[in-house]
Parts: sequence; structure tokens; C-alpha cells
Amino acid sequence: MNNYQDTPVSQIMMREVRTIEPGAPLASAAQVMLDLDITCLVVDLQDPSKGLGIITQKDVVGHLFDSFAELESTTVEDVMSQPTISLSPEWNLDTAVSMMRMLGIRRAPVLDQGKLTGLLSFTDIFKHAFGG
Repeated sequence: MNNYQDTPVSQIMMREVRTIEPGAPLASAAQVMLDLDITCLVVDLQDPSKGLGIITQKDVVGHLFDSFAELESTTVEDVMSQPTISLSPEWNLDTAVSMMRMLGIRRAPVLDQGKLTGLLSFTDIFKHAFGG
């Protein structure tokens, strides 16, 4: 096993994670992603039993073109993926990548004792593995 595969998730995850409420208009989510030049937002469902959701640029564009819906009349909750899997900061990248690939996802929130502490994406992993 290569040494990058043993790297803990906590070492390379993005620590500044932007969240949004499920009832927010989809247009607001799109604007936040544009303003911050980010590709996703974690949706805080404000109920620990429901976990977290996630909304991506791909979700927004897909919804817009699949249903020709107005962004203002659609909420984040209407489009987000939920529940999303979460990763542990102690897991190594080999475990995290295996789970992400198995589920067909490119990014996942990182929870430490139920608290959102980061976000891990394949872009982060790529940069770590190839020195970017």
C-alpha cells in the first residue's frame, strides 16, 4: 500500500465547510456556490436523526434542465441528496475512497462525534496523491 493511502482523512479534508438550510431557495444555493467558487454545500437538516444532505452544482444544473423549474420556487430540500454518507476523520484514505467509489459519490462530509468538521472530495485526494 502506498503511503498516501494510509493518510488520515483529517489530514487533507477541507475544514471550511459551507452549509445551507433545506428550506433555502435553490437560487440562493446557486448564488452562494458562485460567490464562493465552490461546487457544493452541505445541507444542515437541523435534526441529528436525519443526518446531513448535500447539494452540488450538478444537482442544480440537472434540476434546472430536467424539469425547467424556476430556481426561486424550488428549495434546496427539493433537489439535495439525502441522506449523504459521512466519513470519520480517523479513517484512512483507502477506506474513504473505497466507500466513496462504492456509493458513486465524489465528496462527503466528515463528522467527528456527530459534529461537521470537514469535507473530503476526490479533488482533495487527487491533489494529495499527486503532490498538487
